[in-house]
Amino acid sequence: MDMTTVISGPGQPVIGEQLANLLKAEHIAVTAKFFPDGERDLIFSKEHCEEETIIVQSLARPQDSNLISLLQITYTAFEFGARDITLVTPYLAYSAKDRRILPGEVVSIFNVFKMIEATPAKRLMVVDIHNPEVLKGRETFYQNITAMRAFGEYFKKLPLNNPLVLAPDFGAKKRAAIIGEILQTETDYFEKKRDPKTGETTLYSHEIAVKGRDVIIADEVIRTGGTIAKAVALLQEQEVGRVFVASTHMMLVGEADKRILAAGAEALVGTDSLPSAYSIIPLAPIIYEHLKKDD
Repeated sequence: MDMTTVISGPGQPVIGEQLANLLKAEHIAVTAKFFPDGERDLIFSKEHCEEETIIVQSLARPQDSNLISLLQITYTAFEFGARDITLVTPYLAYSAKDRRILPGEVVSIFNVFKMIEATPAKRLMVVDIHNPEVLKGRETFYQNITAMRAFGEYFKKLPLNNPLVLAPDFGAKKRAAIIGEILQTETDYFEKKRDPKTGETTLYSHEIAVKGRDVIIADEVIRTGGTIAKAVALLQEQEVGRVFVASTHMMLVGEADKRILAAGAEALVGTDSLPSAYSIIPLAPIIYEHLKKDD
């Protein structure tokens, strides 16, 4: 891409910096600070953007501030000369609430869409959105990129014993299947039932032989780790080999990682969409390859 600006928002600036280097593009850093009342102040390192501008802003915690920052950065980039604006939000907050379960619930993802679509941006790229179905009919603006192939390549390098790839529920089966295809092995999923009021989940294992096999549990996000810890414990009861946990977005609220490891997981593997000690897969090269295909 010639004459391109990449802006790194405060959500996860490393991805933007790495992407700018890969594209050999002009890089603008956005510094941020919070005022005593909780409002965020943003400052661009330069006041000029090329017409073609990419804004990288992951909606990590604090999600509200990072969402408002995404909107403000987009409007300011337009003010500074950007016209063909691509938004890259490696982690898109509020995407899990995509349907009304309880009376009166706010279906947040579609409200977030409206806010983003009101900006001067031409398109938005997200990595492993919770439910890709919400993007149907919106493909001209939204693009969903998956990190699952990168996970597959990572695990392909490990000495795994007769590996099996499992999704924690049916909705994640297609993602898990991408890893299974690269490893040339079978995939399956747990049956999961969630109480709509308490959020408590109950897992049911399929009748598939796991004894002595190395298992990869793959999902798009881990928050509290409760479901994954239950899945790991259930596998341990079936005399599994090693259990690896792969997730694009490692939110890890509280001590979720300790909970999963205590249940018997060998290791956690995540991307850098939400920086953690388990950010092994960098997203910048994945985003770069996707941009090159569209160029």
